[in-house]
Parts: sequence; structure tokens; C-alpha cells
Amino acid sequence: MEVAYLGIDVSKGYSDFALLDSNKKQLEEVFQLDDTRSGHDCLKKHLQEMIKMHHLSKICCAVESTGGFENNWYESLMAWSKTMPLKVARLNPSGVKQNIHAGLNRNVTDALSARYIAEYIIAHPQVVTYDKQDVEYSSFRSLHKHINLQKKQQTQLVNQLKAVLYSAFPELMRYCKSSVPVWVLEVLKKYPSVKHIAKLKPEQLSKINHVDIDKAQSLINKAKSSVSSRDNETTAFLIKSFAVQILEKQELVIEHKKFLEKTCQGPEVTLLTSLIGVGAYSAAAIMIEIENIHRFKTPNQLVCYFGVHPELKDSGDKIPKHRMSKKGRASMRAILYMCAQTAVIYDEHMKKIYHKHRSKGKNHKQAIGVIMQKLLRIIWGMLSHNTVYNAVIDQANQNKKEVTIEQTNKKELITKRRFQELDKEAPISNRQSKKRKVQSESQVEEFHQVRDHLHAPGVKI
Repeated sequence: MEVAYLGIDVSKGYSDFALLDSNKKQLEEVFQLDDTRSGHDCLKKHLQEMIKMHHLSKICCAVESTGGFENNWYESLMAWSKTMPLKVARLNPSGVKQNIHAGLNRNVTDALSARYIAEYIIAHPQVVTYDKQDVEYSSFRSLHKHINLQKKQQTQLVNQLKAVLYSAFPELMRYCKSSVPVWVLEVLKKYPSVKHIAKLKPEQLSKINHVDIDKAQSLINKAKSSVSSRDNETTAFLIKSFAVQILEKQELVIEHKKFLEKTCQGPEVTLLTSLIGVGAYSAAAIMIEIENIHRFKTPNQLVCYFGVHPELKDSGDKIPKHRMSKKGRASMRAILYMCAQTAVIYDEHMKKIYHKHRSKGKNHKQAIGVIMQKLLRIIWGMLSHNTVYNAVIDQANQNKKEVTIEQTNKKELITKRRFQELDKEAPISNRQSKKRKVQSESQVEEFHQVRDHLHAPGVKI
């Protein structure tokens, strides 16, 4: 009895299938089926025939994550696995792509892609997970993407409004430095030009929320003396259109967020809300991305998945730099950023960490980046051990880490990676010579601090 491997290259409306044995030998010609009921029935029948024909004890199947096009095939194969010897996995396309490049394969077709997927699960069985994936939170991914899309469209509309408003009513721009307040949008919705506002009385304009008599009088005076260069019906129509659309987008985003908070619930979401700074919507959004914490074996993997981990670039004569990698979805880092902003205000533990890094010379955003990473590490611990947030636990873990770092520094001091002493005759650059000078001075300083020179760093017995 043999084990076969089925690679499935999913396209919109159809898929290609390649069946290989453990030696990467093709057992069947690559075939193609449509993503319809008849296509799924045909695949089931064909799998049953192949199992009997080739005396297969098991078929390992794999599909790539393609934005949802693979879901129908994945669910059908998972349902058939209850009565057939099938194991099904969903793969990250980047792993398959890197495996293709490593094999020096340059041609890419649907048929070849199906074969590449099968070859990948044969060559890398240790990284392929065949367990049933939890879709409780991932089913909300489309809704969350739609909310992010509405936010992007709202930002685009705001930018366009500011560009037009600069020429139509530049005096109003002082209220729109970071964003456009709702009361400004309400004013522009009713009175979209300086001519309209200049004819008003303060009592009329003050009927809009957050516009008192003094502010109304000030706006009217500014409209009368405005240096506006665009005051025509077309511009007024455009400004009114922008204001109406932005207000509608804001209401739509709020409505969608409330629906997501109401429907995307579970023990993990409830657990995350115990973390200071993480609200109901943020907890739901984070769990939609994480799906299942067991996907991440260590907190470092979760931090890297969100792109919050620092990247060090230190090569040759270049000045070493530590920067946040910012890989992954920017929308999730935006949510973490707001959670971190709240945490440093209301959580004493986070506040101490924030001020500790500010005292080391980091600016506000750099310190907030540290808090973002800290939040993810705490989230990993909470979800992995099914415990609510406890600052005492994190403080204890920090103390352990500080001891570990100290031990690591001592180990690095004793074991250097050079097999020869620094040679002054080496043809190095001026910058490298300065680095070596600093390094040698630090070594001498540590050397003289040791009483027994036989056990000093760099001394061989």
C-alpha cells in the first residue's frame, strides 16, 4: 500500500490536479475540473478509482490559499476524508513559490503549478499541517476586509475634499489639520461655499451641533473676507458631494463595526478584552487574523506574522539600524497602534515599559512600537494558556528575560567569532577601523576587570 500526493492548483472557477507518488513520479495525467457540483462529484469518483487502481493507503491533498477560491475544494475534501483515506492541507503560497525557485524551475502553468504543490508537500512534510483548520473567526475575514476598504475610501474622499477646500474656503482649513471634523462636514453639506456662509446669520449656523454663536460668527466673518479663488456652482456641488459621501462612509463603518462586535464572539475574544487597551472590535479583528493560536509555536512567530518585529541591518561599513519590519497587513498594525496608545495611558505596567524606553532615547512612536510587540506577546500567552491578563505574570517573565540577556552577553564576551586578533594591516575602511577601535577598547576594559587572567576573555590555557 502506497501513499500518494495530490497537488491542487486553484483558479477562479476551475482547478488542476496532479497525483504523484512518494518518489515524485506522476501516477495520473494532470486533469482539470470545474468548481461546480458535477466537478466535485467527478473528483470524488476519480479519487475512489485511483485509490483502488494504485492500491493507495492514503492520499495527502494540498491547496494554496488563494483569497477564498480554494474554500469549496477544501471543504469538499475535508467532508470526504470522513469516509475516504484523505488528508487535506491548506498551504501558504510563499512556501511553494520559494520551493519552485530552489528547484530552478522557471516555467509556470496551471498543470505545472499543481505538480509543484504536490512536490512541495512531499519534500517538506514537517511544515505541512493536515489538521482541520478552525473557520470560526476566519469566516468574518471578508467583513473585516470590507470595513478596511470603507476606511480607505473615506480617507481618499477626505484628501480630495481638503484639496478642493484649500482653494474654495482656505480659512476653514485650520479646523482640518489632521482630519475633517463632523461639524465641518455638516456645515459644508448645507452651505458648501463661502457665498452661502457669508449670507447666513449666526443663529442659523449655530443650529449645527458643536457650532456655538461665537464660532458661527467667526466663520461668517471669515467667509466674507475669504481669499477663495474657486467660488462657483461646480466647486460647491463637488464639496457638498464629498461631505455627504464622507458622512455616509463614517456611518457605514460604525454600523459594520457594531455588527462585527455583535456576531464575532467567542471565548478567545472575551479573553482578549481583559487586556487593557483592547476593546470588543479590536479583539475580534485580532482573532480574525490569528484564527487559531496553535498556528504559532512561539510568541516570536506571532510578532513576525503581524510585522511588528525589529529588523537589524548591520553589514560591512553600513551604520546598523533597528527598524520595525512592517511586513504583513498594515490595517492590523493600525489597530495594535491604537490599542498601545490606550494601554500606556490606563495600564500602569505598560506605562512603566513605555517610559523606560523613552528614557533610553526612543521617541514616542518607537516606544509605542515596543508596546505593540509587548501586547502581542501577552496575547500569545493569554490564548496559549487560556488565562486573563495579569501584569504580575508578565513582570515575572521580564525578570527572567533580563537574567537571560545578561548571561548571553557574558557568553558573547567569552566566545568571540574571530579566530585571529584584529590585524592593523588589514585593508579596511576608516569606518571599520573606528568600529574595531571601539571593540578593542571594550575588550581591554573587560580584560582588566578580571583578576585571574587565566580565565579572562580571549586568553587560551
